[in-house]
Amino acid sequence: MKRETSVSLSRRNLLRGVAGTALAITYPGMARAAREIRIADTTAIHEMSVYAIPEFLDAAYSVKQFNFGAAGTSAIAAMSNGMCDAMSNANSYLVAARAEGANIVAVCGVAGRGQAIVAREDRGINRLEDLKGKKLVTKRLTSSHVMLQIALRAAGIDPAKDVEILDVGQPAGFTLSLERGEADAGQLWEPFPSIAASRPGIRKLELDRFFQLTWVTHSSLFVTQKLIDTEPKLVRDLVAANIAAIGALKADRAKFLALTTKNVGQTPDVLNAALDNCDPRVDMDSTMFYRVAEEMYGLGMIRKDVSAQIEPAINYKFVSELTGKTAEQLGYISYAEYKSGKKSALL
Repeated sequence: MKRETSVSLSRRNLLRGVAGTALAITYPGMARAAREIRIADTTAIHEMSVYAIPEFLDAAYSVKQFNFGAAGTSAIAAMSNGMCDAMSNANSYLVAARAEGANIVAVCGVAGRGQAIVAREDRGINRLEDLKGKKLVTKRLTSSHVMLQIALRAAGIDPAKDVEILDVGQPAGFTLSLERGEADAGQLWEPFPSIAASRPGIRKLELDRFFQLTWVTHSSLFVTQKLIDTEPKLVRDLVAANIAAIGALKADRAKFLALTTKNVGQTPDVLNAALDNCDPRVDMDSTMFYRVAEEMYGLGMIRKDVSAQIEPAINYKFVSELTGKTAEQLGYISYAEYKSGKKSALL
């Protein structure tokens, strides 16, 4: 008896374009391959739970992870073009995506904290107010850049007039710029602040106050609205795995440290200091998204104010169902309530 075959073009190879196309041959009765979930990340320590997600997905899924560089803009493009299904990144990238018309949605929190301002001890910097008149280094147009400028404003410093903000280029150069005295202080995501603070004469500055003036939640898991509409079970299972991964890392410091060591490197002292400044969490403070959108527009980082359009881009449905918490308990308030002065339950 003649065996029938069906032929389909590999979607991944179609997306590659010049890389060529390959044929995927399937046969009747062959076991269906696991659905591959493609997740983008930036190897930030506060988002390290994304690497534990595969442990909590069943055999119906496999995970392929991508790193698109130090900033999330390329991951936004990859998601918009169908090259990956989800990304873990700073909440500022949801704002950037929406400002460019990309229909990307936050479906679960990933992390809090995970950033720090560090300063040279010989420059007379003891409080945030002491940053006035100084040279500061960060990675421009990232969440660090946004948080730094918000902290400066809260301390009564005009980031456009009262300080000079330098672009670090590659994050690996952050510590070097401080050691050489090219900058007096700076802000970046972990582990870079902890690497810098491990050097003589450099320390983290007013950490608790810094997060009080900015926000406690920082990053989320993002998918496209199309994926929510077409594969809601996949999104729900992905959120469930993310919640379980966060729970596992919060409950097991050794596991968190081992995962970080494997993916980031660095010495145990640096990584433990970085973990002390990271807070994996599933909630999402909606006021943070609104505030970031307003600030990014005001600072010229995006071309239009999308703060009033951000509310439907924060989807609490899956995380609420899976945790048994209400959207309000997870950080939701409406944009109208935010504008009237209401505070998130997380604050």
